[in-house]
Parts: sequence; C-alpha cells; structure tokens
Amino acid sequence: MRLSEIIFNDKYRDETELIFFHGTCTKHLISFTKNGVRIPNTNKIKDFGQGFYLTSRYWQAREYANKMAKGSRTSPLIISCVIQLGSLRNTNRKLIIDDFNEEWLETIIRGRFTPINPLKNHFDWVYGRCGDNNTPVFEEHYRKNDTNSDLKTLLPHIIPNKRFPHYEYDQLWLGTNKAIKCIQSVEFISKEGLNYDPIPIL
Repeated sequence: MRLSEIIFNDKYRDETELIFFHGTCTKHLISFTKNGVRIPNTNKIKDFGQGFYLTSRYWQAREYANKMAKGSRTSPLIISCVIQLGSLRNTNRKLIIDDFNEEWLETIIRGRFTPINPLKNHFDWVYGRCGDNNTPVFEEHYRKNDTNSDLKTLLPHIIPNKRFPHYEYDQLWLGTNKAIKCIQSVEFISKEGLNYDPIPIL
C-alpha cells in the first residue's frame, strides 16, 4: 500500500511503523556505518533535488542497488528504515503528489532544474511517483526544445509506460535534517553470512 493511501486514513494510528528501503552499494558502506543516514552532498540531479531517497518497495530499492553496484564495480546494498507514521503525518511542510499530473511534473522540474530555490526551502519531505524510466529522455527534451512549453505538453515525455514496473515506483524524499530525524531505526539488509556494523541514528 502506498503512503498516500495510509497517511490520510484514520484507520492507521500515528504509532504505526512504516518500513522503507534505500538502495545503494558497498562503496558507501563505511559512510553509513560512520555517519549514519544524512543528506548526501552530490551534484547528481534527482527528481526532488538533494536529499535522502526511500521507497516503500523492496524490489525497487534492489533494482537501484544493483544498478549502483554495477556502475561502481562493488556489491549491492539495501538499507531498511523504520519511520513512525505520525512523524510524517504531523509534519507541516510536506507534499504528496502521487499522481502523474501537472503538479507532479512541476515539482520534478523545480527539483531538477531550479537549484537556486530548492524544494527543501518549502518542504521537509515529498512523496510521489517516479519517472525514472523516461527521465533522461525528458531532460533532453526539456533542455533542448520545450523549456517554455506548458506542463500538459511536457507530461507525456516523462510518464512511464503502464506495462513496465516503473509505473508503480514511488519515492519518499527526505530533504531536511528535520525529516531525517523522523527515521527511528536503520539497518542493513545483507546476504546470509555477511554482517555489517550497525548504522548510528544521529
């Protein structure tokens, strides 16, 4: 079940513990065991800008971890994070955009192309859909041709095909230290027989 279906449903109490996953690789293992979860300082362009990204889907995190491991010639690594529903629900500066609509696209454009006024200036966390499968194509189209096009024209260039898993992908972006502190516990999901040092909660 998606976070957007839970957070406004009174059936789920604030004490409900939600598990999210972060896909990475062993290249960053020491950083996690030494520094814990933090907002990375990177120039890599992502949907909502710099932040710590999570997903409610284990297989999505696994796919991303495999991709990172292949690119760095290391091993995939998946981290699970427990967040209490109330800590997300009671945050004032939050945004949920769980539909492929113009608001979702506008948020991605702000996150990817407007570093002068990043989303963290307005929100602690954002939850929404992913456009991962089509994002590089969209970026090229946006930069070269349609920077002045209306959102309705741009939208088809980034929505994933319904036939592919990317259509169901989700992402929870933690963009401030306040949002990072919502994480109650963190641990590595490792292969059987491999043990890693614990990740500190800062």
